Amino acid sequence: MKRCLPVLSVLFLLLVLCSCSTMSAIMKSNMTGLPSWYYKTDLGVGKGNTGIVGEGTATSQRQAELLAYSDVINQISDLTGYELGQEEYRELSVLGTLSEYSLTVINTYLNVTQDGLFSYYIQAAIDRELLDRITSEETKKRSQIKEKVEELVLEGDEFVKSGYETKAAENYLQAMALGYGLDYIDREYSFEELLDVVTELIETLSLSFVSTRPDLGTCTISLQRKGTFVSSAVGSAEVLATYKAVDTRDTEYEDHFVYVTDSEGHLAFNAINKGLVRTGTVTFRLNLYDELEKLEALAGKEALAGLRNLLESKALLFSYEKVYALGSIAVAVIEHDELGNVTDVKDISDYLSGKLSSDGAEAVSYYAELDDEEDIYYEFSHGDRTEDCLLVIRMGLTNQIESRSGVFCASAEGLATLIDVYSGLILYQSDVIRSNAFSEDRDQAVTDAFEKLADIAYTLIKAVYV
Repeated sequence: MKRCLPVLSVLFLLLVLCSCSTMSAIMKSNMTGLPSWYYKTDLGVGKGNTGIVGEGTATSQRQAELLAYSDVINQISDLTGYELGQEEYRELSVLGTLSEYSLTVINTYLNVTQDGLFSYYIQAAIDRELLDRITSEETKKRSQIKEKVEELVLEGDEFVKSGYETKAAENYLQAMALGYGLDYIDREYSFEELLDVVTELIETLSLSFVSTRPDLGTCTISLQRKGTFVSSAVGSAEVLATYKAVDTRDTEYEDHFVYVTDSEGHLAFNAINKGLVRTGTVTFRLNLYDELEKLEALAGKEALAGLRNLLESKALLFSYEKVYALGSIAVAVIEHDELGNVTDVKDISDYLSGKLSSDGAEAVSYYAELDDEEDIYYEFSHGDRTEDCLLVIRMGLTNQIESRSGVFCASAEGLATLIDVYSGLILYQSDVIRSNAFSEDRDQAVTDAFEKLADIAYTLIKAVYV
């Protein structure tokens, strides 16, 4: 055993020193009989050089050899972007060099098949810096694009193996856009080939519900890949949720947010936008539309109509109708003038309770005469009121100026507090809210500033009062 240890150590050292690609080339060489430099062209070419391997097959050895030299010439033409002619071919086939390119043939190999064909292989070394200098900018650009397309596709292949199908589809779509219309892109990376790959991938994907809470406007969905025998989760997948929301002025607009599935292929939807309409539909789609639209701009919508229709067929719709789980609500808005005195104006209480009522809440105004949340709550809870929640907003005028053009500007700030009447707990308390309004009428500017402040408070408390 002790005698074996030095031998094993040497073998281990050799394995460490050899790169994975070199070992792979050696293994392939052992299996096929071809030289290892055929599989790793830079093997043994020396520091600062690039290896080029040419090959030719014919019924005679000389003809196979000449075809191999011709193959080297063609490769250099492709690499540099300049067409090499008969003069360079003669120099290489006779002398085994190309002086202009500092190229030298360093290895040859002949293989004769059982059916009598001759296969001739040539390994040549060319100066890497010189090759880079003489390569045209257009050729370099082509090479970079080819490499990037291949990189995207190979990375996509790895995503498929790891169960990240949507990330793979995104890679393939990017590769399709990058290589679209370029005749030098390999056929396996072409638009047509990758379109088939993406289509097959998406066809296997399916969105479904794990659980739903229509009364809260929340749900959990799952993205699965349908297999031959059993489905599997698709993780790290971007899913686009699209829904309707309203701003502080009750103007409806469309909003969206991208969610990402976890390792089990699940995502929990709870709208980031607290202005989500109370009754509506959320549409979940695979988030591949940005890449698709870029491709449509290049290839035309007709060429990608099938893919777009397929993506739309995978959409999942979630209809909901949120209810106010905290029950009825009383709204008490206390206004202060610029000096801090409480005014007798009750309009904003009515304005805000009206907004809540129009949104489906059981809301009424409460005209409080006190100026502190605790005092207002004490008075409210010891009266004959039956509402479940009390919303207190103290707001005051901070500034009012008139411009040279006669337009008035009013500034206001305030605090909003939402209280559970039965427990006395504060469910929500805002930071200081500020607003500004402009009008040609002084009083209207003040009213508008207070209403804007109420609009903001309304949006904030809706995140809690559902």
